[in-house]
Amino acid sequence: MNGSAAILLIAAFGTGPLLRRDQYRVLSVSIHVFRDDGICIVTADKPKILIIGGDSLVGASVIAALKGRGHNVLASTRRKDTLDPGRVFLDFENGETYRVPNGIEYAMVVAAATDYDRCETDPLARVINVELIPKLVGSLIEQGLFVTFISTNSVFGGERPWPKEDDPHFPDIAYARQKSEGEAAIRDIVGRLNATDRLNIVRLTKIMNAGVSPLPAWFASWQGGDPIEPFEDLIFAPLTVAFAGHALATIAEKRIPGNMHLSNAENISYVDFAHALARRLGIDPGLIKPTTSVAKGINIAFKPRYSGLGMARTTQLTGIKPLGVDQLAGDLIADQKARSEGIS
Repeated sequence: MNGSAAILLIAAFGTGPLLRRDQYRVLSVSIHVFRDDGICIVTADKPKILIIGGDSLVGASVIAALKGRGHNVLASTRRKDTLDPGRVFLDFENGETYRVPNGIEYAMVVAAATDYDRCETDPLARVINVELIPKLVGSLIEQGLFVTFISTNSVFGGERPWPKEDDPHFPDIAYARQKSEGEAAIRDIVGRLNATDRLNIVRLTKIMNAGVSPLPAWFASWQGGDPIEPFEDLIFAPLTVAFAGHALATIAEKRIPGNMHLSNAENISYVDFAHALARRLGIDPGLIKPTTSVAKGINIAFKPRYSGLGMARTTQLTGIKPLGVDQLAGDLIADQKARSEGIS
């Protein structure tokens, strides 16, 4: 173990009818090891953490990170055929109050209706994002949990660079409006419960791994010596799945109320992104042929001028810094290599 750590031994003692007052029996013993930054990294009796939306890309990443740190984690799923001791059934669309299993003190709500087209056309998507999920969060708060609600950078609209954690929203597309309204509904419910100290809202930029489009096609083209055509009119500030998982695990451990952001350190076009990957791979930059979504006749629902999020408050309170473009490229290439070798 690198660095120093503090060890806390907690013992609970009791007396019994057959014992003198100077005799005691040990009822329970807990051993906790803390890092210098206050995070508990080893414990014999950590309470379970519930990840709602465990089948999602983000949910699976934070589950893996938490388990890697020694936490007991439960994942919710709507797929009854996948239930096991670490997976519990939860269908928030039925409107019923969900009673959390014993031993749960914290929940992270990742689940949402996220498809842009569905949010534009399906009335149920709005019900999910604006009514059912806030109701679920309120129920979890009422049951005494600390809750992290996962939201999106799109609530800011994308016309202002580096919006801060507490800046006003200017959502443009239906998905962004629904997430913004969902945040407001959650804050209203939690405020009425006088429990704002047990809620944080974490907004994320785009999450990627080597399996997310357009990367599989790019890697395949480069492997065959063929060029790719990234869009120079599409701007984003991407995170890797691994970065998001570990950052969210830290947020789950620290449980600091309020708004937080996770973002790349730069707003980059897909052309810039392609060049960053090519440099790490030693790919001829001539195999990158910039184009635009307009030239290709592709309608993209959300095309922000700025995608990145300001992280000053988040960094100050958690120590989490924005992901750099070079680390982004390195992580994605490592993931692609692992996939090609059948590791992941």
